[in-house]
Order: sequence, then structure tokens, then C-alpha cells
Amino acid sequence: MRAWAIVVPRGRAEEIRRTLQSQGLLLKHLRIGHEDATILLPVRKRVEIGFPAKEAEFDEGFVAVRSYKDVIEVPPAMRRSLPSSFDVVGDIAVIKIPEELREHRRAIGEAIRRWNPRIGVVLEDRGVKGERRIREIDVIAGERRTTTTHTEHGLRYRVDLSQAYFSPRLASERKRIADLIEEGETVADPFAGVGPYSILISKFRRPRDVHASDANPTAVELLRENVATNRADRVTVHEGDARAVLRQVAPVDRIILDLPHSAMEFLADAFQALGTHGTVHLYGILEAAEEGEKREKIESAARAAGVRVKNLSLRHVRAYSPAKYHTVFDVTVARA
Repeated sequence: MRAWAIVVPRGRAEEIRRTLQSQGLLLKHLRIGHEDATILLPVRKRVEIGFPAKEAEFDEGFVAVRSYKDVIEVPPAMRRSLPSSFDVVGDIAVIKIPEELREHRRAIGEAIRRWNPRIGVVLEDRGVKGERRIREIDVIAGERRTTTTHTEHGLRYRVDLSQAYFSPRLASERKRIADLIEEGETVADPFAGVGPYSILISKFRRPRDVHASDANPTAVELLRENVATNRADRVTVHEGDARAVLRQVAPVDRIILDLPHSAMEFLADAFQALGTHGTVHLYGILEAAEEGEKREKIESAARAAGVRVKNLSLRHVRAYSPAKYHTVFDVTVARA
């Protein structure tokens, strides 16, 4: 195959190859050529980098495709802005695209599908909006749908990413919480969504009952379907406001407040819904500098609710942004 080549001394070949590759100029599907004491590096176009350039014939070679970046066509200057990761939910890829790349979003979507043919849909994630934590999304490649079936810890969940929040990045945290459940506990999951915490607890542990609820009717519909599909017989499904449901199901032994942007607003209600003792798992999006203040607010809320904090621990679930973490406080209390 004929292509442009950069002619470099053998001693500089690897250095220049890396530079061309980082700039998206190297044609990686062509074999590097040799000519006397020089190396011919195949490139997409004629470039001026201080070495001679000429057209030459190259043999085609096999190149392992390790990332969608290996098959995408975008301007070289844009390659450094390409997202390095994305979520896969069932057969749907969900990717956040920087503003400077938005005009190339469909090319990004098609590249992801070429890289992994098992992906049927690529969605652009433009952020979670509103009290119901619904993603603002747009189909950028593949079928025009937002529904799929996702498998996690051997359980199957029907999800609609345009109507109910679901993140595969919390799979390990869901398993951690499930592993904490003791036999005979009554658990409340008032922001259950499509049910990944509640169903996992019901299937892998021995709770007395798991009260799974949500204020989003579509999420509750999917929750009921997933409970039936997975035969999670210990899950009781409710629809409605978290405060009202907590009052209805009290007393309970453990409460999962997985609403990271506003869970603190429900902490007082959670403490009131516990029996003589119990645990609340309180999630939030925090900078490290905010963690001490949040701890003080939790202790203050406990005093106001008439409970005594027996144990209060913190862990980072995952990085949320360069400066923030998705954080959980495990708060065990007893009646004062």
C-alpha cells in the first residue's frame, strides 16, 4: 500500500514513532519500512517534523485493536481529548463527551461499535438531572433505544437508561453492602431504582424483609419486573416518597440512602425509622476537605433524633471527578 513516510535515522526511530502515534499520525496497520540506514514510518499525510518525507510502498500488517481510539478518525489535535473510558450497561455503551469533541460524537459512537460489535447502542451521557436522577442522554450510534438487560453478580436487571438511573460502577459497593447484612435483618432501600441493592441482598443473604421503593413510577415498574425475574421473594416493593415509605415500614435494622446529591436531607427520617439500634449507609459527592464537616453534621443529626452514634466510618466508593469522591458514611446508632 502506498502512503506518506517520515524518513528517520535508526537511532531516532522509536522516539519519532511514539511522537507520531501520540499525535494520531502513524498508520499502525502498515508495517514499518527499512531503507539503507534509515527507517520509514508510515503516516496519514505529509507532515513537517524536521525529517525528510516521501511516498513509499508499505506492507499491510495485523494490528491488535485495544481501544476504540485505534479505529476512530478524528483530527490529530483532538485525539488527546478522547474519553479514555465509558460505562457498558448490558449491550449499551454510555460515554461522556467533552464539549470540544461534540461535533465528532457520532464518529466516536461508531468507533466504539466497530471496536466491540457486541455493543448495540452508544449513548452520550450529558449528566444526571432532577430529583429522580435521570440521565440526559442521546443515541449517537446503533439502534434507537435506551433499554437493555444488564447482568451483575449473576442477576439480571431490565433497565431504561432514559427513565431510571443505573450505574454499573457501583457493583462492588452493592456487593459490600450485601455482605454486611445479617440473618433476620429488615432492610429499607428507599431510593431503590431498578433494584440492584435490594435484589442482591434478597438473593445472597437471609434478611427478614427488604423494603425497596422509589418515587419514580417507571423505576418501580422496572423494579417489580426485576424482582419477579430474579425470584427475589424477600423484596417488598413500594412506590412513593422516601419519607412516607420509611414511616410506613419502620422499625427497620438498616437503611441504604443511595441518593448522593441529597441523601443528607433524609437522614433524620432514616434515624427515626430505625429500631433500638441499626445502621444507615449515607452516600454523598464530596471533596476530601468537606468530609470532616459532613461527619459533624451526621453526629448533630443523630443527637437531634435522639440516637447515639456507636460507629461512624467513611470510605471512598469511587472517584467522581478530579477533586471529588463518591463517598459513603456507614453510621451505626442506638437509641440514647
